[in-house]
Parts: sequence; structure tokens; C-alpha cells
Amino acid sequence: MSRIVQQCRNVIDEAEARARLRDRLGAVPRRLGGWTELALAGALSIEVPLGSVGLILVSALGPVNETLGALQDVFDGAPMMPFGFMQSQPAVSLSVMAAQWPQIARATCMLGDDDAVRYAMQMADAWAREGVRYTLVGQIDADAGRSDWVLVAGDEN
Repeated sequence: MSRIVQQCRNVIDEAEARARLRDRLGAVPRRLGGWTELALAGALSIEVPLGSVGLILVSALGPVNETLGALQDVFDGAPMMPFGFMQSQPAVSLSVMAAQWPQIARATCMLGDDDAVRYAMQMADAWAREGVRYTLVGQIDADAGRSDWVLVAGDEN
């Protein structure tokens, strides 16, 4: 069973997320969606150790809401913007986050509610058996401005 090494609960509005990114990174990375900014701002509150690390983003509707927002803009008459669609893709969020920590060996996004966090912990255990020492697990709820993170040491047995 995974053991929690660090835990951080964050309630962050958009302005605070951008301020945290500016403080930690020197600037807000360009062309990120709000969901990705929230995820990254929360994740930066965890000290990620050296060694092989996994990354799991859990969200009930984060990427779905980003996609719906881009579609709503088109329905409202705005031109189709490729960045709006790209910002909705979990793979883009994962790659932006993995760029902050070169030790990220694996990454995935899980759509689901609180039960998905339990599955993420099981995945961390499976990754540990394959050599991933730690896994960073984030539960992101953009509607509530919540970006909760745990760093777990996986059970290698």
C-alpha cells in the first residue's frame, strides 16, 4: 500500500494560481488553460524528490470543462482557436507539468471522482513494483479552485 510522504491541500483562485506560478517559475507559462494553471500551481507546493517519479492527475470534469469552454466560444461566434482545444487536452497538462520535474518517468490523467484517487494509489503501487519510487497524485477541481496533492512512496511488494 502506498505511504503518503507529503500532502498539500490548496484552494486557489485564478489570480492566486498565476501569482504562484510567477513566484515559482519567474513567469506564467504561456497558453495554459485554467485547469492546467491550477494543477501546476498546486503541484509546485510539493517538494518532489530525485529519483524516478510518476505523475497522476485526477479530475472529475477538468479537461471536459476546458473542451466545453472552447466549444462554447465557437458557438458564441468566436473564431476556432487551436490553443483553446489544445488547452483542454490532459496530455498537454501532463507535459507542462513533467517539464518542471525531469525525474518524471510516467504520467497519466484519470477522469473520475474521489474513487479515482483510490485507483491512482493502486496505480502508484503498480508503478512502484516497476521501479517508480514516488508518485505525485493531484486531485483537481477547477470549479471549486481546488488543487490537492499528495506525494506517495509506493509499496514495492
